[in-house]
Amino acid sequence: MAKSYNQKGKILYLERILQGTGENHTVSMQEILDELTEQGISAERKSIYDDMEVLRLFGMDIRYKRGKSGGYYLAGKANGQASANEQGTVDGQCAVKEQREAEPVRVIERKQFQKEEKQIKLLCEEAARPQVQRWFGPQVQYKEKEFGYFTAVVQTAEDPEFYGWLTRMGKSVHIAKPKKAGQAYRDYLKSLAREYKGI
Repeated sequence: MAKSYNQKGKILYLERILQGTGENHTVSMQEILDELTEQGISAERKSIYDDMEVLRLFGMDIRYKRGKSGGYYLAGKANGQASANEQGTVDGQCAVKEQREAEPVRVIERKQFQKEEKQIKLLCEEAARPQVQRWFGPQVQYKEKEFGYFTAVVQTAEDPEFYGWLTRMGKSVHIAKPKKAGQAYRDYLKSLAREYKGI
């Protein structure tokens, strides 16, 4: 399969798509492929199946519903979040992000991640303040740092949902403390990178 510009981010786009699903709001394999194509990602069905297994390994309870209106969905939710087709394509301003900005962070099922929420200190660029506040809520302790930066002390589980958000924030948000949390996040990214080694 030919390489595409966003190929290494394919599994993260797939995670976003699935976050917008529920038992009553499924997504078909063709819809997944179409969404990825819109992001410039060419993918084969087998690679999507493999990516789903990786996401299951990291705690996402992905299931398949048979029938005329069947498809893949994230268990534990009824209607899910607004689908990409209803709110826009899955990109930096996608429907999943818009829905998350309107609600507090949710807790999803976790298997091989820390289930309890921990206190984590984030170092953030000022430009990221709206996204941080929308994701964690107004109850978070914020403190101004040097010009252009602030810290946020948050309570969160170290799970794929948090890591996915942190990845989308790019260089604008970093884990400052504890060091173990930063190392766990690096290990998570390395595990994803290994899945795409040689592509």
